[in-house]
Amino acid sequence: MVELAQELGVSTATVSRALNGSPSVRPELAQRIRDHAEARGYVANRLARALSANVSRAFVGCVIPYVDTPAYSAVVAECARLLSADGTQMILTITENDPERELQQLKELVASRVAGMIIAPSTHILDASKQLLSALPVVEFHRACGIDAPGVFSADEHAMAEAVLHLAALGHTRIGYLGTTEKLSNGPVRLRGLRRGVELAGLDLDGLPMRLLEPTKSNGQRGAAELLDLDRPPTALIVGGGALSIGAAQEVRERRIQVPSELSLVVYGDPSWFALSDPPLSRITVSYEDLARRAARLLISRLEGRQSTRAGDGAGADDVQLVPAELHIGGSTAPLAARQG
Repeated sequence: MVELAQELGVSTATVSRALNGSPSVRPELAQRIRDHAEARGYVANRLARALSANVSRAFVGCVIPYVDTPAYSAVVAECARLLSADGTQMILTITENDPERELQQLKELVASRVAGMIIAPSTHILDASKQLLSALPVVEFHRACGIDAPGVFSADEHAMAEAVLHLAALGHTRIGYLGTTEKLSNGPVRLRGLRRGVELAGLDLDGLPMRLLEPTKSNGQRGAAELLDLDRPPTALIVGGGALSIGAAQEVRERRIQVPSELSLVVYGDPSWFALSDPPLSRITVSYEDLARRAARLLISRLEGRQSTRAGDGAGADDVQLVPAELHIGGSTAPLAARQG
């Protein structure tokens, strides 16, 4: 701004007022200043302006464990769009599910004066991270870490039970499950749905091969390999996690297992290629766009002061929203073949 003032022969105060739209600057002079600033590539320091004007909604943080999975990439894209339309810019950080890295990123976001955060916490979030989050308006999504904050999550239990019942109706009794570890909040929910489906189908849960792992593509491939290498491998496989599903599908393809004649497969999530694969995969889906819209609106609502912005007042318990998951039957599930039994 000092350079602009020197080049135009005016005071820095006049430049500041013109760029901030003050009516105290003559319109023709204000326009000349703005045109010159644009030609020089001047960009206002939005954070400094927000602090000086006591505007608290300039920036918010979005903290996710991974960006290369459909759930998180879809959610952050939609959240960024909605928050930008509301006049708030989103700063994205990726923890890679590392609690120490997560803590450092949270510290940096707090130091940057973000107004609030949307977070999918790491599996082993540290108490120090929870303490930082307790001082800000926070909305959890997809995962919960036990802080007193509103959140938006997928309601997976019913769809998981439906998947078991669908496979049981096709004659499958050795149904394998590759799911998310119970250390994550969505792991027990999906496992509960699986168990309910097994009970309703009259199957023996103890006899079903199962692997519960951190939800990564590599673990999806490893878990599927372990299940398929059993002495009596499953004739059908349910995968309870988006990243796990991608890895599991890759393992099945690399082994040249014929789906569904040799293995019936139900995956989780809705990447475009799931429907375009041959055959199209049976899948449990949740609207990530709906999840993102709800999360963004919850945070905007808190920032606008319509809800409490601090933990400990019971607000979180009243603002948990569930987005229902649905089972879509594709061509990857079929009746149990005689040679599979």
